[in-house]
Amino acid sequence: MRVLLSAYACEPNKGSEQEIGWQRSLHMLPYADEVWVLTRANNQSVIEADALSHKHGLHFIYYDLPRWALKLKTYKWFLPVYFILWQWGAYRLAKRHHQEKRFDSVYHVTLSGMYAGSFMGGLGIPFVMGPIAGGERAPIRLRRSMPLFCKVNELLRDLAIIVVRNSPLTRMAFAAAERIYVTTPDGMRLVLPKWHYKTEVHLSVAYNCQNVQHNNRLPTIPCFVYVGRLLHWKGVHLAIRALAETRKSVPEATLTIIGCGPDEHWLRKVAQKFNVEHAVIFTGQLSRQILINLLSNYTAFIFPSLHDSGGMAVLEALSAGLPVVCLDLGGPGVMVNDLCGFVVPTKDANEAQLVTGLANSMISLGTMLSAEYDCLSTGAIARAKELSWASLTRYITGSVKLV
Repeated sequence: MRVLLSAYACEPNKGSEQEIGWQRSLHMLPYADEVWVLTRANNQSVIEADALSHKHGLHFIYYDLPRWALKLKTYKWFLPVYFILWQWGAYRLAKRHHQEKRFDSVYHVTLSGMYAGSFMGGLGIPFVMGPIAGGERAPIRLRRSMPLFCKVNELLRDLAIIVVRNSPLTRMAFAAAERIYVTTPDGMRLVLPKWHYKTEVHLSVAYNCQNVQHNNRLPTIPCFVYVGRLLHWKGVHLAIRALAETRKSVPEATLTIIGCGPDEHWLRKVAQKFNVEHAVIFTGQLSRQILINLLSNYTAFIFPSLHDSGGMAVLEALSAGLPVVCLDLGGPGVMVNDLCGFVVPTKDANEAQLVTGLANSMISLGTMLSAEYDCLSTGAIARAKELSWASLTRYITGSVKLV
């Protein structure tokens, strides 16, 4: 069997979208004699420098738009046009290769966001979409404390979901697909009801089991950590407010924020407003290896994102045996269960109630007995192993129907 993967983003050791394309390419090999991956020409040097790219049966096709389009790509207003043009050019190249190689099936892997649809259904062979993301949105009642500019961005996101759902490009791709996978239940918003019969929910991110660590040590001082971009919709402001409540019961509790982003100044002001600036540590961006080595020093991972379709950082934390506190929204709400952390419900909750829920979870972790903590830590590692790239690929290819 010869399969084609459309993976605009595909690079080793980069995380995020690039990791999705790379890992799906590697893990498709057990299910096909030949795996052909169509990706950006910009990725070629990094891919070919990695020994895994030379596995038997794995082939890469590189494509990029002309220089004028790459220059315009730096302008935000041109990005939607750029992605559509890339998808169209990639399809035309795939069609030429299909005439020669005769692929048996084609998968749209990345971009996982449905900004530009996919033309690969036009190849006339079984076509599988996803898992795709983009239907997640922050509940309106949880936007009250955001700055005005951020509230406007959220409203624009709401509008974008409607536009994508009704886009001719999206409808064409969904109509042609044999199967559609969306990353979360909220992702069903992107798919019209007439195609729900062929749509399933499955995460787009997973983890390498060989990287799972075993460290069940409960830190002496309750110290919590967030890792990710500093953006308003990541909910870090809620974590800071929860820390302020937590310290009323656990005065020594701290929160370390690892990452950078445009909302750092606002988050520092939130910490000052709630009088916890001395207990909130901003480290800036850290290398992946340093981060992995540091995770085991913390009590738990706090990730109160309001509409994260994936959450690779959550998987990193689970694999390090770190319990996770998150909301029941997006990808983290799917990944985390009561065996590996605390999932705070958002239904009908306002910001104050949500902050109290996060704080109660942090207090529980901060005052937990070592034996209880060990159970959560073991559960975190077990959950990370369940959410492996091998399992994800096996499910998407349909070789094994997982319950």
